[in-house]
Amino acid sequence: MTALRDPIRLIPVLFLGAIAVGTLLLWLPIATADGTQTDFLTALFTATSAVAVTGLIVVDTATYWSPLGQGVILLLFQIGGFGIMTAATLFGLMAGRGFGLRERMATQVERSRLDVGDARSVLKLVLVITLTVEAVIAAILTARLMLIYDHGFGDALWHGTFHAVSAFNNAGFSSYSDSVMSFQGDGVMLVPIMLAVILTALGFPVMQDLRHHGFRWKRWTLHTKITVAGT
Repeated sequence: MTALRDPIRLIPVLFLGAIAVGTLLLWLPIATADGTQTDFLTALFTATSAVAVTGLIVVDTATYWSPLGQGVILLLFQIGGFGIMTAATLFGLMAGRGFGLRERMATQVERSRLDVGDARSVLKLVLVITLTVEAVIAAILTARLMLIYDHGFGDALWHGTFHAVSAFNNAGFSSYSDSVMSFQGDGVMLVPIMLAVILTALGFPVMQDLRHHGFRWKRWTLHTKITVAGT
């Protein structure tokens, strides 16, 4: 139980728990579009892929799963993406890259431990940025789907939110059978999705560095310089 109080060790336990709960929910008959119970392996694979944000599927997300099933999948890759980004940020802190949370971080880095208060600060930072970016992207996509593609508000909001969350978490899932192929050439749809993917690829350590130092290259950490150059 001591290990579970360590934020770093707690993350993989939560991942496994999310996969287990997600599998059971997708295994329910109400999770499929036709109301029949899917096989356990399909439910397990889909839940694992969603939490691990791989985007791999064995059935068509748009037609095989019911709205409830798709909602479970969205929740799973939101949890998975949030966990991965949080873990990366915590590891960055422990590696000494620095996020300006507190002066005592230097001491914590030396003993390779994080106080609960600092872990909570990281969780809050990741959560706020995640929800803010996803909300902005979802609003843009929803408006576009309503104005140009004649979607009703509810339908547009669902598809816009699904793709915003999927993009920001690099999940690779889509609520359309052809993914976003129907929007080929539509920059208003594709550019926000691309920006969300790029922001996640940069990572929260880089976002925090940019927030503190702006675009002053000389003041960036080595990690930020390498990441930005590679992007």
